[in-house]
Amino acid sequence: DARETFWAEMPTEKRLPRKKFNAKADRKSRWAYNELKALLKYAHREGFDPLYMKGSYAGALGYCQFMPSNALKLGVDGNGDGRVDLYTHADAIASIGNYLKYHGWRSELSREKRYRVILKYNYSKPYANTILKIADELKG
Repeated sequence: DARETFWAEMPTEKRLPRKKFNAKADRKSRWAYNELKALLKYAHREGFDPLYMKGSYAGALGYCQFMPSNALKLGVDGNGDGRVDLYTHADAIASIGNYLKYHGWRSELSREKRYRVILKYNYSKPYANTILKIADELKG
């Protein structure tokens, strides 16, 4: 069993208590299974062979690094070719815009609210601050 192998190979100083480990593994297993189902649906809908799709170690896809569930739900055909391909710039950019809009982005938001929306896309405070600083610079 993979869970037992992982438990046995984990350094004891980094181990959670067994009960918490099992609960976390159950949660992660459900999450991974749902992402796999979303990947297969997305690949089928858009005509990709899932065996040849490249992604991160966690399964994030394309330039925008969407998880398959987000690609399926929030991906947008930005170039009008009839498919959502997150490995094309137009689709990736349109999809990020749609993702941010879905999570509450509006042009009139305060800096703090824009910051919180960006954190939903990438939970990195330095990333969110950098994006907002670049946006300010582009406004001139």
